[in-house]
Amino acid sequence: MAALAGPDAPFATTDQNPLLQTRGLPSPAESALPAPGDWNWRAALDVASHSVEDEAANGERIVLDGESWRLNLGLSRGVGERVALTVDLPLIAHSGGTLDALIEGWHDAFGLSNDRRSVFARNRLVFRHVAPDGERLTLTDSGQGVGDLRLGVEWRVRAGGPAARSLSVRASAELPTGSESALRGSGATDVALQLMSTDRATLARWNTTLSWMLGGIRSGAGEVLPAQRREFVAIASAGVAHPLTRRLSARLQLDAHGPFYDSPLWPLGSSGVQLALGVGIDAGSAGVFDIAVTENLRSDTTPDFGLHLGWRGML
Repeated sequence: MAALAGPDAPFATTDQNPLLQTRGLPSPAESALPAPGDWNWRAALDVASHSVEDEAANGERIVLDGESWRLNLGLSRGVGERVALTVDLPLIAHSGGTLDALIEGWHDAFGLSNDRRSVFARNRLVFRHVAPDGERLTLTDSGQGVGDLRLGVEWRVRAGGPAARSLSVRASAELPTGSESALRGSGATDVALQLMSTDRATLARWNTTLSWMLGGIRSGAGEVLPAQRREFVAIASAGVAHPLTRRLSARLQLDAHGPFYDSPLWPLGSSGVQLALGVGIDAGSAGVFDIAVTENLRSDTTPDFGLHLGWRGML
């Protein structure tokens, strides 16, 4: 049984919409399973640029213009042959950012639209929601701090291997340790349950690894749009990885979730689908590195550009 997930493992990235990422959305990646008493560590940086404005007939309105940085620091400890305990603490920053010019150039290079971005001033921070009853949520001041702490337990139902299908179940709870007014936490306890697999058998003839995750979130009321919150949200992920060299794998991943809020606005009340495209690099004793870019596949339901950098290893 491998103690550290390889370069074909799923990207540990999620939707960074500032009004959704506070709601207990877990990573789709299986945790590495350390031997009993051993520790693994992981770090993942997600940078997302937001450029969204939408208004509904009932007067509800949203503006998301800015940049979010989320650095997740995590540990896993083996407590049995098939069980690991996990803890993850995110550090979150929202700001006007500096990536607008770079992203517009990226979109131009690949023939993607910058129409929405052209109506916003560069490098400013405005996160604002106006509810149908007139209640407002506004963030215009840059800031950083800890987010909501996540505690979890993962049970490896079936071990993986070079030509096998792993199967794991993870239960986790996200605790309200982040500031809800600064959109670094929800102000409530959110719980999640996931079924995950890394499958090296189904597509073995093409030397390709398939991974998938299915699950759900139960979110607490909290302080972020509590009147519109949906209590239960379905989540899913699927990806493929193909080795380019012995230590380098190309990966493509789709992450999806159901609506988090009862709202006619797309960024809040619609299902989101995000594409992550990148590579995993096995650096030997230095650990495993992940590099990916993310794009939304349904306009305004996830950030239209993101960057994911991951690093994981064994203690």
